[in-house]
Amino acid sequence: MTFPRLVAALAAAALLALAGCSRQDSQAAASPAVAPAPPATEPIDVESFTPQQQTDMRAVVRDYLIRDPSVIREALEVLAARERAEREHAIMNDPRSFSVGPADAKVTVVEFFDYTCPFCQAASDWVVSLTRNHPDVRVVFKEYPVRPDPAAAEASRAAVAAMRQGRYLQFHQAMMGRSGPLTSEIIDDLARRSGIDVARMRRDMQDPAVDALLLENHRQAAEAGITGTPAFMINGEWMNGWPRENAEATMNARLMEAKRRAAAAR
Repeated sequence: MTFPRLVAALAAAALLALAGCSRQDSQAAASPAVAPAPPATEPIDVESFTPQQQTDMRAVVRDYLIRDPSVIREALEVLAARERAEREHAIMNDPRSFSVGPADAKVTVVEFFDYTCPFCQAASDWVVSLTRNHPDVRVVFKEYPVRPDPAAAEASRAAVAAMRQGRYLQFHQAMMGRSGPLTSEIIDDLARRSGIDVARMRRDMQDPAVDALLLENHRQAAEAGITGTPAFMINGEWMNGWPRENAEATMNARLMEAKRRAAAAR
């Protein structure tokens, strides 16, 4: 949190506390009611205050913190929750990422994956089945090449490029459903079988926007604390890895719990 934002948050809390005391004093003296202070969540532009006002506010904040230092922890917790929500929103709503399902879905499943990861291959059938069996769920695909295999990044760039030809899901399934390692030749063959113009795909793979998306996926993963694949986020709840036993039952249970919570929140 920057200093001005911290001051603003603490000042709001301090002013609210003072306003509450003032209202009680005014009511006891039968004087006119004091106008309600703005909610603590309403932004305060500290920089718009005069130097004297800023000095006075710092004095108020200092006095308030001395009397109740727990407000610092509360303010930081609020900020952390807000920033976490902003990160999750960015992960779920990047228009460059391929997704299936309604934009206003109450439940969103995000997967970070690597095409050379065998556990991602194992999870692929369940992920793709969501697009058929749960039309009310939105599924977001995040290419996240982390393995040292050179084909990992190449396959991810090819998948992003395939979006421009409207054949992403077919190509994704083909690469995840293959047996054996990936090579440039196999990537091209799977693309061709998926109805993709391979020459165009290879040209599109050189577009800086393709690597920019992959870099953004890596940044989002780092901020979320993801270190491996697959990694799933279901309405903000994270799960790293793919269960070795009863995997689909475990994931379906998490999905249904997310649906239940979403319905209860309406």
